[in-house]
Amino acid sequence: MKVPTIIALSLLIPTILSLCPPPGPILPPPTLDPGSSNFSIPDSAFSNFSFLANTSFAIKAAIGNTTVFQYEYSAPGREVDQSLLKTQIRIASATKMITALALVMSKDKISLEDPITKFLPGLKEELYGDVTIGALTDHTSGLGRFGYVADLATSGQNTTALGLPKVNNTLPGCDPFPGGQVCTNQEVLDMFNNPAYAPHSPNSGAVYSNIGYILLGKALEAVHNETYEGIIQHLILDPVGMPQSTFIPPTDNRTAILPRRPEDAQWFVANFANLNPVGGLWSTPDEMLKLLQALQNNQLLSKAEMREWLQPRVFLRSLQQFVGVSWEIMRVPDMHLNFPRSIEIFTKAGGVPGYASYAVLIPEYDIVITINAAGGKPDFPNIALLGTVTKALIPYADQLARSQAAAKYAGTYTLAGTESNDTITLTANDGPGLSIESMTINNIPVLQALAKIQGTPLENFGARLYPTDPDSLGTCKENWRMLLDQKTSEKLFAELDCMSWNLGDPFRYVREPLDTFVFHVEDDKVASVELLGWRATLDKVA
Repeated sequence: MKVPTIIALSLLIPTILSLCPPPGPILPPPTLDPGSSNFSIPDSAFSNFSFLANTSFAIKAAIGNTTVFQYEYSAPGREVDQSLLKTQIRIASATKMITALALVMSKDKISLEDPITKFLPGLKEELYGDVTIGALTDHTSGLGRFGYVADLATSGQNTTALGLPKVNNTLPGCDPFPGGQVCTNQEVLDMFNNPAYAPHSPNSGAVYSNIGYILLGKALEAVHNETYEGIIQHLILDPVGMPQSTFIPPTDNRTAILPRRPEDAQWFVANFANLNPVGGLWSTPDEMLKLLQALQNNQLLSKAEMREWLQPRVFLRSLQQFVGVSWEIMRVPDMHLNFPRSIEIFTKAGGVPGYASYAVLIPEYDIVITINAAGGKPDFPNIALLGTVTKALIPYADQLARSQAAAKYAGTYTLAGTESNDTITLTANDGPGLSIESMTINNIPVLQALAKIQGTPLENFGARLYPTDPDSLGTCKENWRMLLDQKTSEKLFAELDCMSWNLGDPFRYVREPLDTFVFHVEDDKVASVELLGWRATLDKVA
């Protein structure tokens, strides 16, 4: 039996969405020329933190290649002879992001799916045969946080106060903390092969592991036949142009934030040696921002490679947190946007005694942020400063993206040079994407026809365009996708009323997709829009 066309189409068109945009940005990211930003955060936003008495910090943020905000604060007695933005500060575990980047850039030599034993044959196969490079990057290897490092037997802690029995200390005494005696390669292997440190249940829940990145550093050394530090230098630091970034601890407290007070004795300032892939890099806020912009501008990875690197890999207990290939990913819902939604923030945090950092990418708006702190309690300012900056900058960038989209794409498009009434009107209102307010092709009011097929009253029907082909943005032909929606709908279990990812490219007419609209751009201005399925190109007239 032949299914009537109108019924067949209705099976392909969503009926339960309610302003549920497809994954990814809802509009192109904003752009700024140098000096054109009016963004600011008042000094008062930073004046009441409890850590100001002993902690210096610096923040720098950019949209694209344009710096939109920078702020620095020197705690009393921690001043240097230059801007903190140019001052060396240990970035701690943010180094893990750089280690992961080196792995992604070495995909011709090493894969995330490879077992670590392929590169370190000294590891026991029965313990590490199921541990992959990817599991080490996203902390699902089953390894614990520390090995010899920070063992209470060598840390000087009063173990009897914890009720611990006296046990003969058979630890080798190497790598007990950064700056101590450096373990040999054999001593490192002996640690990992000791059942006390062996991984448990690889590929199950994420447990943050510092020592996992020691193995990743040694895997990089094996495939490049070079020291880890040399690999990072020639793969990343030199190409980006980061001359002040180094694994060698600085000694000049005029150009680096270093211990100055008796209470600073526990700061980790010595060479991290085997722990360099874990957290050993010194850098400056300026140079870390430059690295993040290089990633954003695809200087080190292609667009596809960068998107792949940013994919989440592991759920965490929080509804807003995920883990990727080194990335600590947040989906933050309370940003006071015109169209409320969760914004994906990709971060890598770092914290060791004396130092803390955040490296931040927000791809939806081409935002990059670097935060560096040094002082008595740097871990807490890091988190507080991240919230302060993002809650101000994201709404600003969102409004800027909306106003620029309205200027570029919104308007009326018609079929030029004819008496046809073919027309389409687009707006960039408070909802997601571009709203199709009206659309008439071949004398047919298309929105009314689609609403009828969908079985939705016209007053509850909507059609919107989204930039789902980001590689086309900024070219002379930008591909956007139409998604049919309802303004209000029934809320379903587990937000199953929001299934836009499952509804792209729903139907075609003689090969061409009906949901793909192509904006033809000339000199960064939209000249026309091509409706592929309808075989119509309409010129922008207003």
